[in-house]
Amino acid sequence: MDIQHIIAHFETLSEEEQTKEIYAHYGLALYFGQAAEQQVAHMLIFDKLFQVKPETGEQYTALFEEYAAAAKPAGILAIETQMAYQLADQDRDELQQVLMLREYMAGTYFKIHAALVLQPEGKRKLLTDFSAVQNRSRALHARLQQYQREYVERTGVEPELMQQTWATVVRDAQRVLAAQAGVE
Repeated sequence: MDIQHIIAHFETLSEEEQTKEIYAHYGLALYFGQAAEQQVAHMLIFDKLFQVKPETGEQYTALFEEYAAAAKPAGILAIETQMAYQLADQDRDELQQVLMLREYMAGTYFKIHAALVLQPEGKRKLLTDFSAVQNRSRALHARLQQYQREYVERTGVEPELMQQTWATVVRDAQRVLAAQAGVE
């Protein structure tokens, strides 16, 4: 995304529309950061499934929950992904930074920068920050997809098996999320 184009469009909007635009870009920044994080979880689940080959539903569920919850620190997820998928050091570092940035954006960013929404220059800073996160997350997501394609080629996993495994991951994700929603 070209930030100059975004700012030019932004400056044509009313004050109310500008506020909506800021929050829309904030949501997109979180979304693309989450997409990268979810890609990592899927990559690690796939790797573990093909290494460990769980024999029981409980083993599979434990493996799935270990990575689907993304409860591990960003540094550990980045290192595990690097080891499993042979990430370049630069991509491992970017992965760690994007995961930490997504968490910061979701939990702390507006606590620190809330006043910027009230200032014209602050609004442009918010747009710049959110666009930068979007761009970094999108680029990382694309690189992670390439690493996963290379992994599939390197390991010789058949596309049909990947599709079956993916269907199982999606089914279990829905089951786990439904169970968690019922508990909370």
